Amino acid sequence: MKNRLIKDILVLLVMLAIIVVICRFLPEKVPIHFNAKGEADMFANKYYLLFATVIPYSAYWKFIRGRKNKKVK
Repeated sequence: MKNRLIKDILVLLVMLAIIVVICRFLPEKVPIHFNAKGEADMFANKYYLLFATVIPYSAYWKFIRGRKNKKVK
């Protein structure tokens, strides 16, 4: 249990560190949505990515961490 918790915290910290490094090189406004023509039609502050980190971490939590050790019959 303790090893899993350490691994989960490590994954989250690595993801946040990568986002912080990437944010340093981005412009103030970044496109977050594109229309059918491929043109950006919605923009957000670059620090929005810090909050958006929750989405892939949630996927990690659901599919990797949430797996049960079930035997296949």
